[in-house]
Amino acid sequence: MGLRNDMGRRDDTGRRDTAVHRTAGGALIMRAGSPRTGAAARFAEPADFDRMQACYLNCWTPNQLTGSQQTTVQQAGTSDRAAVPTRIHVIDYDESHVAERVIDDVPELAALSGSPSIAWINVEGLSDRPRIEALARTVRLHTLTLEDILNGDLRPKLEDYGDYLFVTAKMLEVDQVSQRIVVDQLSLVLGASFVISAQEHPGDPFDPVRSRIRTAAGRIRRSGPDYLVYALLDLTVDQYFAVVDWIGDRIEHLDEQMAGNERPELLRVLYQLKRDLIFLRRAVNPLRDVVAGLRHAETDKIRESTTPYLRDLFEHLVQVSERIDTYRDLLAGVQDMYVSRMSNRTNTVMKIIAVFSSIFLPLNFITGVFGMNFEFMPLLHSHWGVLAAFGCMLVVVLVMLGYFRRRRWI
Repeated sequence: MGLRNDMGRRDDTGRRDTAVHRTAGGALIMRAGSPRTGAAARFAEPADFDRMQACYLNCWTPNQLTGSQQTTVQQAGTSDRAAVPTRIHVIDYDESHVAERVIDDVPELAALSGSPSIAWINVEGLSDRPRIEALARTVRLHTLTLEDILNGDLRPKLEDYGDYLFVTAKMLEVDQVSQRIVVDQLSLVLGASFVISAQEHPGDPFDPVRSRIRTAAGRIRRSGPDYLVYALLDLTVDQYFAVVDWIGDRIEHLDEQMAGNERPELLRVLYQLKRDLIFLRRAVNPLRDVVAGLRHAETDKIRESTTPYLRDLFEHLVQVSERIDTYRDLLAGVQDMYVSRMSNRTNTVMKIIAVFSSIFLPLNFITGVFGMNFEFMPLLHSHWGVLAAFGCMLVVVLVMLGYFRRRRWI
């Protein structure tokens, strides 16, 4: 059995199903199947692409396309945080029992500190700073850890405070209505008998973990809090696969649009996708270092039995990173193809202009010669002079067109 069978999303070899197909522009799209990707993250209808393109072109004005706003990433601000009430949900479990409750009075958590069971304390909403500070005092968190939890825009990192490990990561999700990547910071505290997970907004991908705890499925009830941290990070990484697939679908349809269309706004959509991939890369690569640090951490918080699962998680982060690099290369190829097509079109127009200029150059010479104010000039006073001039011009045009055709210039 593969390592990931306990998570319920891998086959017996622990690998994802992979599909490879070619777009209309000739680019290869590689997509690894992920049950968490689902139909909602799959992109197949042209109307979805049109809605996404409209969002790209209308969500930002030219003056707003600066800095971090040059992406379709949506991250909550301070006003959004204030609108989300703080909710503390606790799941206390061991191999033989499980209990859930919502904590209104933070000192109630003190009773869990000496319990041999594992307490998963999930905090949704960071608006109530006094409650979060009381929680930090109850479990004896460092003031720097508290500030990092309350700061919603941190780079993924791992810190060892001796009594506990502190981990931050980015939770990503695709909003299918607004066609944006919704970002929320996940803060994890791994203690001797507890795990704290904190996020700004309600709603997370952790329902499968809650279900396995309630039903005693898999090994999560028989494992320590370090395995719970692994399970939460694993579901977070599965969301990365869904987001990367979402961007890959848009690259595919953008390639199809550019294959038969040279609208300048498509190039703007391409640049937006490149910025989205840069943002994903900044979220994934540091987390890969975090997982590597957990694997090799010299602490008793990470058990040896959890190390193989962390190694498996690290490999999946490497896969996400490689697919991001692949899509960046595909976007570069689409951009080069678009620029090359525009260049060829410009060259064609310039060639036609050059042909007309070359034809009219001798005609201008002939009219210029006969337009000089000389009294004595051949054919100047002849009745056939005009016809002779036009005939000469016609012969010159036909000769030049025949020459250009023979050289295959036209």
